[in-house]
Amino acid sequence: MKRFLRKMQGKRSKKDVPRNEYYENISARLGILQVVLYLSLFAFVILSFFKNTELITYRNFYRFFKDLNASAESVFVPPSESITYPVSNEQSFTLYRKGLAVAGNSTVTVFSTTGRQTISQSISYQNPIAVGAGKYLLVYELGGLQYSLYSSYTQVFTGSCEYPITGAAVSDSGMYAIVSSSDTYTSVVSLYSDNFSLLNKYNKTGYVMDVSINSRGSQLAILTILPENGAFSTELMLCRPGEGTSDAKKTLEGTVGWDCEFMASDDAIAVLHESGVAYYSAKGEQLSTFSFLGKEPLAVDMSRDGVALYLPSAEISKKNMLIVFDKSGKMLYNEGISGEVRQIARSGNSLYWMSNEGVHRLNLKNGSVDFSSCNVFQKRLLAPSEAEALICSPQKAEYIKFTS
Repeated sequence: MKRFLRKMQGKRSKKDVPRNEYYENISARLGILQVVLYLSLFAFVILSFFKNTELITYRNFYRFFKDLNASAESVFVPPSESITYPVSNEQSFTLYRKGLAVAGNSTVTVFSTTGRQTISQSISYQNPIAVGAGKYLLVYELGGLQYSLYSSYTQVFTGSCEYPITGAAVSDSGMYAIVSSSDTYTSVVSLYSDNFSLLNKYNKTGYVMDVSINSRGSQLAILTILPENGAFSTELMLCRPGEGTSDAKKTLEGTVGWDCEFMASDDAIAVLHESGVAYYSAKGEQLSTFSFLGKEPLAVDMSRDGVALYLPSAEISKKNMLIVFDKSGKMLYNEGISGEVRQIARSGNSLYWMSNEGVHRLNLKNGSVDFSSCNVFQKRLLAPSEAEALICSPQKAEYIKFTS
């Protein structure tokens, strides 16, 4: 009987719960909003389909799933693993989706993060240069007319210029820029969308030294040196793709600009010039500056994580300085380093450098330094992650693992 009474009491309590008209109205409105959002999504998908019917092809679906498969591979690489590629007179090495891309005179070879070869494409470039970011790997012929774009597993586009190519850049978004010249202008920057269509042409009377596109593809930076009364100044121009006007222009008087690079946050850009390093906001406002004090860097690494420099000491008895800045221009490290530093490369909170004895790693979080002895003759240093370095010779690349 008690069990029956408790059961009936539970039924009465659920039935007798008082109604709240205010919350019932809110619930009804949210239900209507949910239906509207679903209908909007459906309409958007249908509209996109009809507006881009030329992109809805079997080949594009095939590329998408192949590219997805290549991107999903594990990042683990055994410490003893090495990868080989064709030897060439001219070679360019770059990281692409944390794997390795090698551009030679006759072959472009791409490896995944596991060391599996995904591309071996024939080319004929006299001086190949490879740059990789996000969606595409871009390979161009420095001083030549040709360039090509690759996904993780195939060549997706080839192009050519009327005048010799002097530089290029590619964004995580797939947008890319080619620097060449023309009959009228000293330098011309051609900006293309991720679908390989021309968005803008920027004509410059000076020499374009470098270009950079932020990860979202929402801003382009052009670094140009301009002759003025027997001297040089440097102009940093920030542009919005698809628009004819610039967001900002900044002039660095009496110095020659070398490189520029958008930081990972896309709200700052670093400029390396012969006098020092300067950081600017996306609006062209100066955030920080550092002077070389008349010294010339012995090694430099500019990446989306920040800028790293190896500067000679002013005195013979003192150590050369290793200096590291973060994405906003804040100095993270400034210490003397014993021995010769050949190259430096950064990945996140790890900075690697190559000496005559091997590869060193600096942990920027705690300042500790690890070392791995190896042969560095004719090697190129890359930094695929915070735990491993990659050293590339003309024949093969080897991973150097750091455990701590």
